[in-house]
Amino acid sequence: MADSYHQKVCDQVRSFIGRQQWDYVEKEELNAFRFDIRYGKSSAIFKIYTTGTIQVQGGESNLKETLLKLKKAIQNNEILADEILPFEIEKFPETLQKSIPSIDPVIIRFLSEAILCYKANSLLGCSFLLGAASEKAMWLLINSYVAAIENEKNRQKLESRISNKFISKAYDEFKRSISSSKSNLPNDLSLQDLDTKIESIFQFCRICRNEVGHPQISPNLDRGVLLANMGQFVQYTKAIYNVIDYFENNQIAV
Repeated sequence: MADSYHQKVCDQVRSFIGRQQWDYVEKEELNAFRFDIRYGKSSAIFKIYTTGTIQVQGGESNLKETLLKLKKAIQNNEILADEILPFEIEKFPETLQKSIPSIDPVIIRFLSEAILCYKANSLLGCSFLLGAASEKAMWLLINSYVAAIENEKNRQKLESRISNKFISKAYDEFKRSISSSKSNLPNDLSLQDLDTKIESIFQFCRICRNEVGHPQISPNLDRGVLLANMGQFVQYTKAIYNVIDYFENNQIAV
């Protein structure tokens, strides 16, 4: 029984460490299995004894704090790897506020609530709130583009085409307009980069939110996929605000 439990815990810890993309080395010791883990400048040791005892060793750090949560989850027989967020995601709202001092507080509020829902295993709530945060960021991007159009007649035409429209339709109009722009846009505003840096995450968040907000059947959300997209939300938001900054400081010829 002890051997089976010991192996199960080792497999769960190995899977958890792998998902965090931490560097680690495994070692077998007398009556224990040891993981030497490193993340950035932090290091820690996670030991699993054949008796079932678990020890976490190392100096105080976010890494050690996360491993202590993992230890507690194991001892409480909880769902290990899915229930514990990487500490980077825990700090996403703080990270975004530091990186983008002007970030809209609505984005921060919805992202914070989405993280709380994920931790409580409320995947529908998490998906809906993440979609709301994404939609707010996208509207800010689209409106900044409209305001940057130098020709008043063309600006008013686009405003009328997106007025009172769903975000998906407004985004289609934005993309159609920017693809016909006569301005020399910077490299990070190419349509290809918009697709890879912004649109893929935007569309995922939008679709998941729609499935939750307008359900025909109960959505079957995958925790791992949802977590992976939360993991990209900071870079997604940074990319959006980078584009907004350009539109706020340059006029666009359409």
